[in-house]
Amino acid sequence: LAKSLDSEIEIPAGATMISKNAELMAAYIKKYHVPADGFVNFAINAHRNALTNPNALFHKPLTAEKVLNSREIFAPIRLMDCSPICEGAAAVILAPRADACAICPEPVHILASSVATDRFRIADRPNPLDLAASAISAETAFQRAHITCDEIDFFELHDAFSIMACLQLEAVGFAEKGQGWRVAADGDIFREGRIPIATMGGLKARGHPIGASAIYQTCEIVQQLTNRAGENQLPNPTIAMLQSIGGAAATVLTHIFGV
Repeated sequence: LAKSLDSEIEIPAGATMISKNAELMAAYIKKYHVPADGFVNFAINAHRNALTNPNALFHKPLTAEKVLNSREIFAPIRLMDCSPICEGAAAVILAPRADACAICPEPVHILASSVATDRFRIADRPNPLDLAASAISAETAFQRAHITCDEIDFFELHDAFSIMACLQLEAVGFAEKGQGWRVAADGDIFREGRIPIATMGGLKARGHPIGASAIYQTCEIVQQLTNRAGENQLPNPTIAMLQSIGGAAATVLTHIFGV
């Protein structure tokens, strides 16, 4: 994590992942006139889904009041906008398509994978509120899988911070620019919504074990696609997308899975 930001300029100046995400959130709020409670559903949804995930770190519900009254970490980011760093381990078994059925009666297929990069320093990007690596990685994966974002049943994104979840929704195509917060505010990110996210609690409430986080997301996608997600089960999903982020979206990996 110490090397997630620029070590020549940003880190010596005292920057942290929280402060850089706070800069993005402040710029977004100012540009798009987001109300004070505009981001609360990202945390509320994650904690709601974690309640019924036995592997989640947090099993406590959130209200908008609790989110808004949580301690300010670096304005405008509050404690409940941040994911908790935690311990954790996860594993997946990879096999050639021809062998998968012999190993597992219900294999989940990797339909596409793509990785993209952006300028390391946020200040060097033409528009810091556009997650270019997220957009390019997703679009390439869609092309390789021969699908569009409208065919995705749910999205396990990198919700390390509320603002990062919001910007990913826009970059991938689930929301217009400046409308990612509204997708959350309208409830479209809930399990019964148009594009469910963090269906098992996400990084925010399941926890963020750093190197294991994307594998956790993969395991949770497999649970959903094979109807083994328990109380968190979505109704018959067939295609899911995962995005994992390095740094402040300097590197973004997209996987699309299907059954």
